[in-house]
Amino acid sequence: MTTKDTGGPAWPTHFNYAKHGAGGIISATNGMTLRDWFAGQALHVLLSEGTKPAGKIAAAYAYEYADAMIAERSKS
Repeated sequence: MTTKDTGGPAWPTHFNYAKHGAGGIISATNGMTLRDWFAGQALHVLLSEGTKPAGKIAAAYAYEYADAMIAERSKS
């Protein structure tokens, strides 16, 4: 099974601070991937147009566009 290129995190890493002993960072998260963000943007456009594809079809199209954008982005 091949792993999809996610494009990395869409936003800077978020650090969750809490008092832990002497203090400091207890966890860090990357949030959504660039692929997820691209798919969300594509889904918004797909759903705002006159025709509304069914849920699973719309999601498949959205990720197809996202994968194409990731592939194009990696060319440079």
